[in-house]
Amino acid sequence: MRPLPILSLLLFTSFPSFGQSAQPATTSTASDKKTSTVAGNVFRLDTSEPLKKARVLLQSRSDEEFSVFSLTDEQGHFLFENVLPGSYDLEVSRNGYVDAEAIRTLAPGQNMTNLVFKLAHTAAISGHVFDGEGEPIAKAAVMTYRASKRLGKEQEVGDDPVLTNDLGEFRIFDLAPGRYYIAVNYRPEDPVHRYTPPNQKLITGYLPSYYPNTVDPAKAQAISVRPGDEIRSVEFFLRASRFVTVRGRVLCAVLENSAVSGTVSLNPQGPGLAQALQGLNVNFRVKDGGFVLRNVPPGSYDLTASIRSGEPDDWHLARRQLEVGNTDVDGVTITISPGVDISGRLTWGGTPANDPSSLHIRLQALGQDQPYFSQPTVRPDGTFKFKDVPEGSYRPVVHLYGPVEKFFLKSARYGSATITDAGFTVQPGADLSLELTMSSHVAQLSGVVLDADSLPAAGAPVVLIPDPPHRGLVEKYKSMTTDQNGKFIMAGLAPGDYKVFSWDSVDESEEQFGDDWFDPEWLKPYETKGQSVHLEESDKKSVNLALIQTRSDSPASN
Repeated sequence: MRPLPILSLLLFTSFPSFGQSAQPATTSTASDKKTSTVAGNVFRLDTSEPLKKARVLLQSRSDEEFSVFSLTDEQGHFLFENVLPGSYDLEVSRNGYVDAEAIRTLAPGQNMTNLVFKLAHTAAISGHVFDGEGEPIAKAAVMTYRASKRLGKEQEVGDDPVLTNDLGEFRIFDLAPGRYYIAVNYRPEDPVHRYTPPNQKLITGYLPSYYPNTVDPAKAQAISVRPGDEIRSVEFFLRASRFVTVRGRVLCAVLENSAVSGTVSLNPQGPGLAQALQGLNVNFRVKDGGFVLRNVPPGSYDLTASIRSGEPDDWHLARRQLEVGNTDVDGVTITISPGVDISGRLTWGGTPANDPSSLHIRLQALGQDQPYFSQPTVRPDGTFKFKDVPEGSYRPVVHLYGPVEKFFLKSARYGSATITDAGFTVQPGADLSLELTMSSHVAQLSGVVLDADSLPAAGAPVVLIPDPPHRGLVEKYKSMTTDQNGKFIMAGLAPGDYKVFSWDSVDESEEQFGDDWFDPEWLKPYETKGQSVHLEESDKKSVNLALIQTRSDSPASN
């Protein structure tokens, strides 16, 4: 299993360091630009002992073909010389420890020689899977979910499930410390892909099970894992159930080409854990629209039909809810209708963007498993257009490409109605425009983090969290790590009320959407330890933070 990046404390001055001679393959040579030296050390998080043979990888973000790596020496030291200016990814890894990652921009002649990485031990969870009579089940798929609410759903860890052996045993390893849900799904014919051939039908099968041995994902409990933990005896007893067949037809009102094919999928409703049951999808042809979904367990589902026409991003889709009991379901219909075109305009408060096309505008779908993304081109006059938006509720989100956000979305209107956090509703037949007002009067928050001995806490994660009820707005969360002096500067902030926290150890994996602080249950014990901050437009405020200890007062599993 691929380890979660960045649980560890990441300590750096301004940018990661690298050893050995490094010269990216660009049109410029080292003699054309001032090169730099980047160096640092890698330590164990628990004992602060040097880590020998840690792999430090430097990867240019502008030249995919350039990368160089170094192994740390007896003192955990690494060194890269002759590094050209540019933006780089730095990855630090060591077997048995959680990976660390950083992204920084290196200026001409800028030397960074005091970088420090502290890696936490990975953990493991092991157990067995049995049937209802206590017989071990081999090749059952065991899935691990990070307890995070970043997208409102728990997120699966790793690309593939862990399969049980002939004794029904499983072991999940390389886990970053945190809270995890465990789910088991077993299909005898194909446990990896979790489906049976279309011409076969299961009369009975096993329902997905969640720790502690429940078939209801809402009753699943998280397991808290600390650095180096080896949690054993996690047992599952799978429950047999009758599986049924769902038959229906897709009616398409958007395409004349009857040869086009599409996809019908059936996804369980509920939290992200419900997605332990996957693979319920089939193709259909617009000509007749018929589809058959076999081996469907009882439950509540979202039925989705989608087709693509023309451009790769030109999708048409429809959704409806479907209840499945213990008998076959026949005669289901779902209609794909034309979406709604939405014209819009960006206006500016303060200095406008030099290049409007650098702005990324999307519509975030509300109450659905997957957001609907669209990236219309913003014209020089600020106008844009979303095409064929499916019926539903959305919230506009605007980002500026670049290392620092220079603008924030000050207000939004759809027609004559002001758009709140609850979003706006798109309905067929409505010819309304989307008006977005941006402001360049962003705020800034700086400060210093001190540990229990009143010393600067280098590499400590600092997180800015919006006050309720705005915690569903992912774009308002900001995070970074302190420099070698325990200092931080957060720029490009939208006005509002926030709380700012700094912990000794959290999971900051954006790739795996595992950020601890998005989980309300994880955050609850620390709520009173955050410092409240109110930011107006163009504010520049400073705070002093005390490092919050998680290893001594980590929340228990719920």
